[in-house]
Amino acid sequence: MLRVVGKLTAPSLVDDRLKALQEQLLSLEKELAPAKDKKPNQQVSVLDESGAWQPQKRLVAWQPMKRSQVYEDDKVALIHAIEARLQEVLRAGERLGVSADEVLRDIRYRNQQAASN
Repeated sequence: MLRVVGKLTAPSLVDDRLKALQEQLLSLEKELAPAKDKKPNQQVSVLDESGAWQPQKRLVAWQPMKRSQVYEDDKVALIHAIEARLQEVLRAGERLGVSADEVLRDIRYRNQQAASN
C-alpha cells in the first residue's frame, strides 16, 4: 500500500514509484548478467537503459547434418545388388561359352561409351 506523506500529489507518487521500480529492474538485470553467460538461451531483459523495448537476439547454431546410417546401409545394399547381378551375368556368359574376362571387357567398353555420350 502506498501512503501519502506530506502534500504530494498523486501523479508525483506514481512517477516516484515508477522510477523506483525501473531502478529495481535495472539492478536485477545487472545481477542476472553473469547468469546470462552461463545460460545463453535465458532471456534477461527486453528493455534497454532508457526503458525502451529492444528485440531479443535469436541464437541459432547452424551445423552440418550428420550422415545418417540409413544412407550407408543403402550403399551397402546397392553394392550387394550390383555384385549379385554381375555374378548372374558372368554365370550366363560361362553357360554360353564366353569367359568372364570377355564379359568384363565388354561391360567396361559399354560404360566408357555411355560416359562419352
